[in-house]
Amino acid sequence: MAAFSKYVTAKNSSIAGGILLVLYLLKHRRRTSKQNSIKGGSNLVVNNEKDSRKDRAAVDKVFFLRTLQILRIMVPRVFCMETGYLILIAAMLVARTYCDVWMIQNGTMIESGIISRDISLFKKHFYSYISVIPGVTVQHLDSHRCGKLKSVRSCSDEFTCLSDVPHRFTARITELMSVLKELNAGKYERTMVSQQEKESDMAEKLTLVPGSGQIINKDNIIKFDHTPLATPNGDILIRDLTFEVRSGTNVLVCGPNGCGKSSLFRALGELWPLFGGQLTKPERGKLFYVPQRPYMTLGSLRDQVIYPDTYEDQRRKNISDQVLKEYLDNVQLGHILDREGSWDSVQDWMDVLSGGEKQRMAMARLFYHKPQFAILDECTSAVSVDVEDFIYSHCRTVGITLFTVSHRKSLWKHHKYYLHMDGRGNYEFKPITDETVEFGS
Repeated sequence: MAAFSKYVTAKNSSIAGGILLVLYLLKHRRRTSKQNSIKGGSNLVVNNEKDSRKDRAAVDKVFFLRTLQILRIMVPRVFCMETGYLILIAAMLVARTYCDVWMIQNGTMIESGIISRDISLFKKHFYSYISVIPGVTVQHLDSHRCGKLKSVRSCSDEFTCLSDVPHRFTARITELMSVLKELNAGKYERTMVSQQEKESDMAEKLTLVPGSGQIINKDNIIKFDHTPLATPNGDILIRDLTFEVRSGTNVLVCGPNGCGKSSLFRALGELWPLFGGQLTKPERGKLFYVPQRPYMTLGSLRDQVIYPDTYEDQRRKNISDQVLKEYLDNVQLGHILDREGSWDSVQDWMDVLSGGEKQRMAMARLFYHKPQFAILDECTSAVSVDVEDFIYSHCRTVGITLFTVSHRKSLWKHHKYYLHMDGRGNYEFKPITDETVEFGS
């Protein structure tokens, strides 16, 4: 006993107690895991039973029998009033579906007649639309009748609303036509301003005469010679704009919003009048504008590339479909032709093409027309940098001089000059050198 007691020390006792505690914890953990496994198995069995019950509760013989019982309660006999109601509701739903499809097709043909300027096509489908409006309106009113007096009131409100829509539409068209007539007559008047603003701008307006500037048509050059840049209302953006750009010299146009970038291109496209000075530029057909959101016309895949030309114009220019395929390959859109299978494939291209594909389609359109100068207004914002570099390099190869509006630093290397407008009437037109501070994102 004395020999054993010499090993019973405080250190050995603590070690033995620790070992016993570890053995107890391991045993308790194993017992807990077994209990959990048993519960999990039971839960799995219960869940499987529930799932099987759910599966058995699907469409089976009991389901059809109960449905048949409900149907017998709702429709006691084959020939009864309830049967007539069911047939009437089914017929109205089918008729409404056909009416919706017909309205969509007819509206599309009306738009096609407007775009193609085909008066006979427009009149045919427009008169058809007018002829079916009463029937569609009556059906629409019948579906909204919920009470006796309420149905009368809803009919009155519906017809009042329908009669007011043509009035508002006609008023807008009349206003648009009157404005266009004034523009053709050289009359520019701002109507949506206060009297105080008119008085404050009166002094500046007296010095500006719309159409007093001179436009000289000359190839391979764009030159603003002491030309004031102003809006048709008389708001002066830049009092004296003077710079010259010849073919082969790409220019990057930059500045804050409202500084006059769009106004510059509107004056260049003769959409806005000149208020003085001289503007030397090529004819309208030798300038091309590519917006940030290009327009996708209604028509075939070929129409998207050659817009606004027609197929006859393409043949007159002796441009084959193989050349059009090369234009698509240049902007990495050749897979669209392979996917559609034909140039005559018609789709809703505004929805079919993504934002980047629309911008690249607009660049293929630019390669087809090959103008002397092109204005690119943020038209590569959704295009990757490598595709963007290839597009600018190809424009230089085919001899298209670019005016680019962009905030991308990656585009500075493709231009020789920059035109910066500060939005306060000042500008600078300077060459891009190694010391030029590039700004943008």
